[in-house]
Amino acid sequence: YGCYLYYGILHERLYKSAYEPDGQRWRFSLLLIALQCGVNALAALLVLTYQNVAARRGATKRALEGNTDGDSVQREQSGSVPSWKYALTALSYLAAMAFSFEALHHMSYPMQALGKSCKMIPVMLMGVVVRKKKYTPQEYLVVLMITAGVAVFSYRPSKASAEHQHTTALGIVFLLLSLIMDGLVGPYQERVVAEHQPTTHQLMFNQNLWASAITLCIVAAKGELVRGTEFLFSHPQAQLDVLSFCVVSALGQNFIFYTVRNVSALACTMITTTRKFFTILLSIVMYKHRVHPRQWFAIVLVFSGIILEHVLKSRAKKSSASHVKKIN
Repeated sequence: YGCYLYYGILHERLYKSAYEPDGQRWRFSLLLIALQCGVNALAALLVLTYQNVAARRGATKRALEGNTDGDSVQREQSGSVPSWKYALTALSYLAAMAFSFEALHHMSYPMQALGKSCKMIPVMLMGVVVRKKKYTPQEYLVVLMITAGVAVFSYRPSKASAEHQHTTALGIVFLLLSLIMDGLVGPYQERVVAEHQPTTHQLMFNQNLWASAITLCIVAAKGELVRGTEFLFSHPQAQLDVLSFCVVSALGQNFIFYTVRNVSALACTMITTTRKFFTILLSIVMYKHRVHPRQWFAIVLVFSGIILEHVLKSRAKKSSASHVKKIN
């Protein structure tokens, strides 16, 4: 929780700060993604190495005790995932992050964080258009609450100040594209896991490794690698912010995986959702964003819709489990 709160603060600081000595701003979104994914992959590799060492010690101990049952479990635990599947996952993951980071150049951080909380909208839209899926009136109510909240928050009266006009149409487009890509990442990851059963850290390592490699090739071709490196060498505070951003991202991903595996996906979703709410509050306080009363109402409306969504999902799961028990 603390990692991702700090992650949000660092994210805004990177894009909104005028770094000394010349007051330049960080403009290298793809390089930041490459570094972030590289550190994420390194963190996953460290966990995998520790798990492998622990598994070998366990196998040695069992062999000395004369119990060899399950020695090959660790080796056969996961199927071999084709590289192209990891590459596709990485591309959609990359696109979601790239559009999200670029959106920050065209809107305030509270607006971007609020918009990123609305992942249910593209999921439902794709369900209706592509799969002809039907949704309940309560689910449409949730989408209406979230959509109305984002619209109210981003609405700009003609006499608004320059700060209120910071959100642009291009920023909204980037945000929508990021949400659409977010809607593709999850289902594709689930398909890869269902077909090949990689462990969480194998998925985390390979996805981030591919994402980092692809992005480094792009930034090198664009010349952003050289310009971004020169910026970091000439702005020591930016070095610290980028390093801290990457480290808390990697730690946060590991804690998220731990929560999903050892607690529940619902608990993880509630944690990440409330984290976004408090990140917005911290951003408003720390960076002194001017927030109109109607925007406070919009924030409450969006998160009320998100909480209602989780309540409906929880009830649906309990009802389904109860129905299965009755059948059995």
